[in-house]
Amino acid sequence: MKAACLFSPYNKLEQNNLMSGQYNIYYESSEPSIAFAAEDLKRILSEKNMSVSLLPLMEFSNNPNSVQIVIADNKSEVIGAMTEANGKVIKEMKAQDYALRVTGQGKNKTYWVIGGDRIGAMYGGIHLGEIVMSSGLDSMIDKDFSPYIAKRGLKFNIPLDSRTPSHDDRGTSAQSNIINMWDFNFWTTYLDELARQRFNVISLWSKHPFPSMIKLEEYPDVALNDIYDDTGKIKTMTIDEKIVLWQKVMDYADHRGIEFYIITWNIHMNGALGKYGITQSKENEITKDYQRKSVSKLLSTYPKLAGIGTTAGENMHGVNSDEKEEWLWETYGKGIQDVQNEQPDRKIRFIHRYWWTDFNKINSRFKQLKDGYDMSFKYGRARIYSAYNPQFAEKEFFPNIPKGVSTWWNLRNDDIYNLRWGDAEYVRKYILNLPKGERTAGYYMGSDRFVWARESISKNPTSPRILENEKHWFSFLLWGRMGYDPETSPELLKGLIGNRFPSVDSNDLYTAWQESSKVIPLINKFHWFSWDYLWWPEACIGSGVANAIDGYHNIYDFINAPVMDDSNLITIKNYVRAIIDQSKISGTTPLQVADMLELYGKEALSLTEKMNSYDNNELAETIGDIKAMAHLGNYYSAKIRGATNLKLYLVSNNEKYKTIAIGQLEESLKFWKLYSKILTEQYIKMNISMQGVFDWDKLEKEVKADIDLAKKA
Repeated sequence: MKAACLFSPYNKLEQNNLMSGQYNIYYESSEPSIAFAAEDLKRILSEKNMSVSLLPLMEFSNNPNSVQIVIADNKSEVIGAMTEANGKVIKEMKAQDYALRVTGQGKNKTYWVIGGDRIGAMYGGIHLGEIVMSSGLDSMIDKDFSPYIAKRGLKFNIPLDSRTPSHDDRGTSAQSNIINMWDFNFWTTYLDELARQRFNVISLWSKHPFPSMIKLEEYPDVALNDIYDDTGKIKTMTIDEKIVLWQKVMDYADHRGIEFYIITWNIHMNGALGKYGITQSKENEITKDYQRKSVSKLLSTYPKLAGIGTTAGENMHGVNSDEKEEWLWETYGKGIQDVQNEQPDRKIRFIHRYWWTDFNKINSRFKQLKDGYDMSFKYGRARIYSAYNPQFAEKEFFPNIPKGVSTWWNLRNDDIYNLRWGDAEYVRKYILNLPKGERTAGYYMGSDRFVWARESISKNPTSPRILENEKHWFSFLLWGRMGYDPETSPELLKGLIGNRFPSVDSNDLYTAWQESSKVIPLINKFHWFSWDYLWWPEACIGSGVANAIDGYHNIYDFINAPVMDDSNLITIKNYVRAIIDQSKISGTTPLQVADMLELYGKEALSLTEKMNSYDNNELAETIGDIKAMAHLGNYYSAKIRGATNLKLYLVSNNEKYKTIAIGQLEESLKFWKLYSKILTEQYIKMNISMQGVFDWDKLEKEVKADIDLAKKA
């Protein structure tokens, strides 16, 4: 194909045909990744009442009767001809890179999406669809894109079966989703959505997934047929059918540029315990042999499995680090080597979590792996929604880890399960503050107490219920897309909100969403409890594990709570001491925190006050969630003021502080009732693993009890 035949003069006939809205999308139809982007773009244009045709790239020629769109990688002949004819510079491109280019003048334009590889072309096509949705095709300009962080993933605690559970599958989200884990349609829908949100890694976390995913010749009775939840058998399925399903899922993921990893805890033998003499003792040679064979069989059964990871010691009681790492090397390390001896070109990534062990003991073994190993560290403890620049890695991790070792940052969200969150600037800052260069292998975001599969609590559900990453589409889009491009513009994000919810002002909704979303990070920093079981801010409760506060965190718990290190916040006790001693106050006071929470709520409620959902259930729930988060912020604001004044009364014996505290706690009850009203309208009450059922009506009694505590002080 010669360059000259690609472009011709534009005439009035072409203009008239263009006005009629005919679009031709030329794409590499044999490449599923690019086909997915092209089909998505066709759907988006069709929703704008455009007539769209999908055509193979080889048929591309300048058509005066249509707008031209080309989606291809940079090796295609068509792209070469375009750059030659138009002098369009395409920089050297790598995996996931893409370039957007426009040729022609006025209405005579061709829009080019050029990928550094098939996945880059797919991302570019998805981006072009976002441009169409947010501001129109004409707003596209020449620009190059490369991933800021190469691996952007999700932590998915997978409830495979009650016999092979994840960390804790007792919650509503886990039990309701066991059946979905064995539905290919769930996975295709889910993986499509992850690709749109720019995630390219999914890590499946399970105590011992092997009986539900492989069949060992040496231990055949370990393999589990059928699917069980806590009520009993829910699906008939042989182990061979399960294996075929997971092979199909991983193949499909590859078509979306998504890698699968499996990460375990040790030593757990769920589903295998008691068979063939298998126990959970590291001294048991049968267990060791079974585990090594399980690791190698898993990797050989699933050639698209990118890697495996593990945790040392969560079930190795009384075992030192050297003994832990020796067991892990004999099972996981040698299991990987067994596969690579048979498949010398196979790249297998091994991820070793930081906890419960010692780096030197890890390094002395796992540096022997052909592809080396990565570490994994909980970057902000269990509180992704706290500070966008947590210092735990700098203080605890990097002093012990050589610079040459890359790390996966575990971004743990055990803060928000119910309400829709969306603060783009917070995510942007968080991503930009992640360690730079070789220190970062990637990140995966997720929870231990919640399964982000299909939502399970809406009172107005779709059938089937929508995905959690469709319900929380804006939050997931921010964490995935910002990981690829942290400079994603607010204008594009507002445009996407406006496209999804055209009946409301997108600027107002964006701002209201952002303001209400500031509540949880601030309350987490002020009332700091680092681990997942200790604290859940949506309910103001914790689990009484390891002598932690059990249940509702009352006013005295707020008086005595620490603040997050390096937050520059002042605890209630330290603030009151400074007031009484008339000493200098340095930092943000509890009353200033309360003022900020009130301001966030006031702004969000003001902007959403007159918004009408016009029978759009998703918009109604989104507005409801924003209002609920604002009311929750006002509840915490009044509670912090009440706790501060109660502490002032306790140390000064001045009755005026007690009177003020009682009044403020009565205000907190009013806001809790407003919060509860929205939750009752929108959601059923669900069980959260280790935290119990979130019953906001019963918790109202606890909120009232805060008032009584102040009166009796």
